[in-house]
Amino acid sequence: MAYVIVGLFILLDMVTGLIKAFKEKNYTSSVMREGLLHKCGSIACILFGALVDFAQGYMDLGVTVPVAISVCVYICLMETGSIIENLCTINPKILPDKLKSFFSKLSK
Repeated sequence: MAYVIVGLFILLDMVTGLIKAFKEKNYTSSVMREGLLHKCGSIACILFGALVDFAQGYMDLGVTVPVAISVCVYICLMETGSIIENLCTINPKILPDKLKSFFSKLSK
């Protein structure tokens, strides 16, 4: 289920990013391509984590923590920041001023 959740975070970031680009009238395919490559990198990290988790069941890798879930949590937090930035560009009044200070891109 964690993989579905992280996939939804990635999808929501892509959708809000597209809405933001269309709102600002600055959609470019090269930026979209770059973003998709970053998303592919995130998915590759999840696959690597799942492989490490799988391998832990068959050999001693010196690691006994759930790597894939840790990677998924990190990616969800990273996507959360990006989604909030996108939403604040789409609707600047959506985030209280006290929270905007946590996002350097928004406080400018």
